[in-house]
Amino acid sequence: MIRFKGLRNNGAVSIVCILICLLSCTSAKQGSQSTTGSASKSNVVEVTGYGKTEEEARMNAEVKAIVSTIGSFVTQETEVVNDRLVSDKIAEIAAGTITKVEPVKPFNGKSITIRAHVSVKEVMTFCKNNGIGTEIQGSAIASEFGRQERNESGEKVALSALSDKVAAILNRAFDYKIISDEPKLNPYSKYTADREWVATDEFILPLTVEVYSNDNFKIVYQEIITTFKGITMTPSEAATYKKMGKEVYEVSVFSEEDIKRYYAGWHTGNNMFPNRTAKNTFYLRNNPRDFFYNLFGQTAVLNMNKRFNVRMTGSTDQIGSSSFTPIETLSNRYRKYEVNNYAPYMYMSELRKTPLDRIKYYSYSQTLVIPSQGGVLTGVLALDYKVPIARLKQYKKIEVIPINR
Repeated sequence: MIRFKGLRNNGAVSIVCILICLLSCTSAKQGSQSTTGSASKSNVVEVTGYGKTEEEARMNAEVKAIVSTIGSFVTQETEVVNDRLVSDKIAEIAAGTITKVEPVKPFNGKSITIRAHVSVKEVMTFCKNNGIGTEIQGSAIASEFGRQERNESGEKVALSALSDKVAAILNRAFDYKIISDEPKLNPYSKYTADREWVATDEFILPLTVEVYSNDNFKIVYQEIITTFKGITMTPSEAATYKKMGKEVYEVSVFSEEDIKRYYAGWHTGNNMFPNRTAKNTFYLRNNPRDFFYNLFGQTAVLNMNKRFNVRMTGSTDQIGSSSFTPIETLSNRYRKYEVNNYAPYMYMSELRKTPLDRIKYYSYSQTLVIPSQGGVLTGVLALDYKVPIARLKQYKKIEVIPINR
């Protein structure tokens, strides 16, 4: 999928083109392939790698071995400014474990041929105790560490590309509805010399803006799920990371619909979130905290809901979204916006107080909840707008206008 995002900076037009694709290979195309032990555990493939040094050629061969048996996830991020290529980042993530490498043809200055045992389940073993001493495969450790660094770098590029893509879509992912209650005289419009508040000709016009997700959230949800599925570690890679003392970041993504279905039948013996499965939980090499905070942190969610202006036709009056504040659903005035009314228990009441919490990143459990469809109420913002009767009488219609579209 290719999307273009136009940016204007100091008169220069910048276009960012982001391409993310999943390449899947199920059998080796280079050399011969045979199965060792269980077919689901390990594949043996003979490949030739190229490079200026033996280490570089060996790395190239090992990546080819993983790609030819398991597949890879490729991310390309291209930036063009004023029709001139500024940067072109291409990163490939080959997730899998090479449990054994056998030399076939030595390095000749350009290439090396190896026979690699590739697995998605087996954990790499670097030390073997033979009863007299311990054999340690130093070169295997170095090769595994090099592959890990390569995948970590590729994952960073993939997350950066995904962040740019999602941010562009979120600019057009909300629809707005404005509701006005009956205007009332402001009983506190003037403070007299007698130290009393009195009414004048100023009115209070109660305004409420409801914010709803639109169908673009389907794209946001699918882009995140698709990318995370492409870059997630295999079980063997995650286990090898942990064995080497490196951290694995477990991330879960649930739709608002998943949460609603789960809590409709929730009871006190259940967990806070739905069960983590391969469909909603992924294992990353880099901490995704900044990715989630920048897109779905509390401040980011509030700002994305407030991309609107309110205009009073018949006059020049206009109100910016900064004047509106999120409602508190605990008050009687806004009780109808309670987000937990579908749950038999109020277990989520401290976590999900207002509609804004339907888009939320829970950092302590690395969990993201977002809508996966349109029509979900994601925010309610209110303002008691004070206006003198001389201007109020000019108003014919109150409209909410989306911005950044």
